[in-house]
Amino acid sequence: MFSIYSEELASLRKREKELECIYNISSLFDLHIPLQSLLKGIAQRMPSACQFSEIAAARITMDNDTFQTDNFKETPWKISTDIVVHGIVKGSLLVVYLEERPVLDIGPFLNEEKRLMDAIIARLGKVVERKVLEEALLESEKRHRVIFESSPLGIFIDHKGIITHCNRSFLKIFRVPRDEVIGAAITDFVNDERLEKVLLRSDKDIFPYYESEYPAQIAGDQLYLRSYYVPHRLLGNAIDSGVCLIADITKNKQSEDALQQQKELLTSTFNALQDLIVVVDRDLRVVTSNWKNENIECTPENEEHPHCYNCFMHRDAPCDPCYVKEVFSSGNVAEVEQTSELDGKVREYRAFPVFDKNNNIIMAVEHIRDITERKRTEKALKMSTEELEKAYEDLKSLDKLKDEFLSNLRHELNTPLTTIRGFSELLQEGTFGPLNPEQLRAMEKVVSKSKRLHNLIDSLLFASSSQGGRVRYKFEKILLSDSLLSAVGELSEQAKEKNIFIEDDFSSSKLFTYGDSDYLPRAFANIMDNAIKFTHKQGKISLSAYRENGDVHVVLKDTGIGISKDDMPKLFQKFYQIDSSSTRSYGGNGLGLYITKVIVEDHGGKIWLESDEGAGTKVHVTLPAAD
Repeated sequence: MFSIYSEELASLRKREKELECIYNISSLFDLHIPLQSLLKGIAQRMPSACQFSEIAAARITMDNDTFQTDNFKETPWKISTDIVVHGIVKGSLLVVYLEERPVLDIGPFLNEEKRLMDAIIARLGKVVERKVLEEALLESEKRHRVIFESSPLGIFIDHKGIITHCNRSFLKIFRVPRDEVIGAAITDFVNDERLEKVLLRSDKDIFPYYESEYPAQIAGDQLYLRSYYVPHRLLGNAIDSGVCLIADITKNKQSEDALQQQKELLTSTFNALQDLIVVVDRDLRVVTSNWKNENIECTPENEEHPHCYNCFMHRDAPCDPCYVKEVFSSGNVAEVEQTSELDGKVREYRAFPVFDKNNNIIMAVEHIRDITERKRTEKALKMSTEELEKAYEDLKSLDKLKDEFLSNLRHELNTPLTTIRGFSELLQEGTFGPLNPEQLRAMEKVVSKSKRLHNLIDSLLFASSSQGGRVRYKFEKILLSDSLLSAVGELSEQAKEKNIFIEDDFSSSKLFTYGDSDYLPRAFANIMDNAIKFTHKQGKISLSAYRENGDVHVVLKDTGIGISKDDMPKLFQKFYQIDSSSTRSYGGNGLGLYITKVIVEDHGGKIWLESDEGAGTKVHVTLPAAD
């Protein structure tokens, strides 16, 4: 009797340990603590369920993590069970005795202890499964919330037409705070009558989603929005809630409008071209054209496009060889000229290949131009050119004859003129006897006029020679003052006749330049001659020269009649004279300044004038200085 009582008491105590262990571990499950804390707690509480709990220890391993009692060590007296999550072994629970115990059902352990371990681990597996699902759900919710908030599209979720959630992009598009959106009606932001009918169930058509584009006035700006509304329907197609995506497509719309305008402009330009443009495929069929005589735009798929040779060349088959076929075979531009047998017009045909992204020729563009008039013009131009060439050869012959004539004329004129001038000077000097005052004045006029005639002949011949580039200069280093003094001396008598005072400021300056000792004095003499000619009696002429920036600068200033602004640009033209009255009053042939400009520029210099009408004139001449 006593033994039976003892066994029952031991069984009750054992049952009490199990229940206490289950209670302690179950309380861990109910706390919803982190998985690591749960595993650690189970490992700490499992030894209390063993009949020799004072020498028991436990260890749980899961996903490379280990949780064990402080006294745990590996011994031969052990029992274990696997932790299974979603049918996969994720770890194990191991319980050991630290000292040897008698062999019972499973080593030193009882079957009841094994069933208790299995029950606890089975519960643990389900808890782990639940926690894995919860973590996955939380992670999924987190990802969806990030996507929801960071989406560039405005998003809101509604409940029967009332907004319950919205993201930052939605607030940015409509420029309102969140508290003004939540609880508002969808129709406050989506301005579309059709959507209102959908939400009010008055639209007979049932769509899986709804899409619309519409203009919107937001904060004074005109925007263009696109909305996608996806309703969630219950049984009977009643709308319970929905998700709406809103995109600001203002820029896209503006780009589309600009692209459409560009397309219309290109189309208008294409159609306005006078030349014929034809796009053909590999079968030589017309894809599109700006031909105005007949509509040959793209035809329906079941109809074939017309052949280009039939439309534009009125042939039943392409030419042989065909220049368009050459484009498809060679990939090069081809061109040909043909004269139509029907209208006799000459046309220029050019074909250009069109490549796809794989560099394959898919089409060819034909450029057809009527060049009949151009051919006629070219023919006429060729005839005119031949006539001009013949006239040019005739002119060259005439120019040669002119040069020979001028050379002979100079010789023929200079010979008697030299004799006249020579004997006149001898008579003037009294070589053949003294002259009375009247005879002396007469001879002075003869000498003066013979010199002027000689200068006129030289000027005409120089003007003719300079135009053909046949003036031959002999450049050498010369003293500039010598050329200036030569010009002054040559015209001193004319200055005395008008009682004009000539002031110079160059004699003391040693200014050198490279020039021709015959032509350069003539240039200065022409300038001096003009100054004396257009300066009134008892006037003044000042002549100066100085070194300036690597050049020698000569300035001749007079107190003459001056030059108007209208006449200034024309003064250096050949034979130009200010007006006929001046010519008659002052004389001249209009070659002086022209010859001077030619000589100065041939010497590498420049010449220009400063003048005001009635206030005298300044003539500037610069020449390269010689060290």
